[in-house]
Amino acid sequence: MKVKQSDIPRLRSQGFLPPCILLHGQDQGMIQRESQTIRRMVLGDGSEDGFDCESFLGGELDEERFLAACHAFPFFSAKRLVLLKDVDKLAVGMRKTVTDYLKKPTLSTVLLILGGNLPANHTIRAACDYDKKYWSVAYYPLDAANLKTWLHQYLTQAGFTVEADALRFLASRLDGDTLSAEAEMEKLILFMGKERQIGLDDCLAMVGETRVHSGFGLMDALFAGRKQEAMAILDRLLKADEEPLQLLGLVTNRLRRFVRARAMLQAGENQQTVAKTLNVFWKENDSFFAQCRQWREESLAQGLLDCLEADIALKSGGDHERVLGGLVMRLVVRGPNAH
Repeated sequence: MKVKQSDIPRLRSQGFLPPCILLHGQDQGMIQRESQTIRRMVLGDGSEDGFDCESFLGGELDEERFLAACHAFPFFSAKRLVLLKDVDKLAVGMRKTVTDYLKKPTLSTVLLILGGNLPANHTIRAACDYDKKYWSVAYYPLDAANLKTWLHQYLTQAGFTVEADALRFLASRLDGDTLSAEAEMEKLILFMGKERQIGLDDCLAMVGETRVHSGFGLMDALFAGRKQEAMAILDRLLKADEEPLQLLGLVTNRLRRFVRARAMLQAGENQQTVAKTLNVFWKENDSFFAQCRQWREESLAQGLLDCLEADIALKSGGDHERVLGGLVMRLVVRGPNAH
């Protein structure tokens, strides 16, 4: 029978697993995590896989070995686990082998079938979808809102807090497959080290290498007063479909960090401590503090007001090229190198 992802924890909590479970879809991360949970339920943590667990690949399935594994009795566990991966690569003749087995399964075996996208008329999917003895669970890619929730939960469980701009950036950069998203989050966690606050610049340093350099290049040119270079980079980013609100968030974040850095330096903190506290990317260290010292406090304050006006304009449907271009021009004029 068809089972929703949200229903799986409840069904598992009942302590009963059906003789066949099909997990399929595009989100291979979710499928992998669920299959590991089912594996532990069947075998426990210390079971001998060689006796009570056998794995097969759909593209090279041996019919005789597969059926022998399904019909064998468990040695150390209450049930055996037979894992059939890549069912979408299974030859048509082998599909019949599996569906014939499903008509009369061995109750001491849990057959766990994993695959990518399966059409509704795929014989194995149809058998699991409509037979009430079995579970058939589809895992679709997360949309942007749900991916943002997943990322927030993942990083929170890892002990991090995430700024809103950073979370929005991550959700837009990553696709809905949590397997690839998890790999990027592990990189980010390693990059952060002992720091627990994840900001937008930290994410830029780890996700989307080409645009990272463009983002840093825009900030460097903008706050150094290099108007033509800043406008050229902005134009390139917008033509590459960079999200306007994220670019605005990057500018706003830099201004806020300048304000905090100036306050900390004036309070007697050394540059190394400030850089560590504000998560200044090491490649930007010299330019960040040079620009921080050059910008006057009143210019920083007015720049933040300019960003607020740009935010309102973008969210009201204003033309992003005009709004962001105007913001760049105003900030260059307010900067220390303005003519």
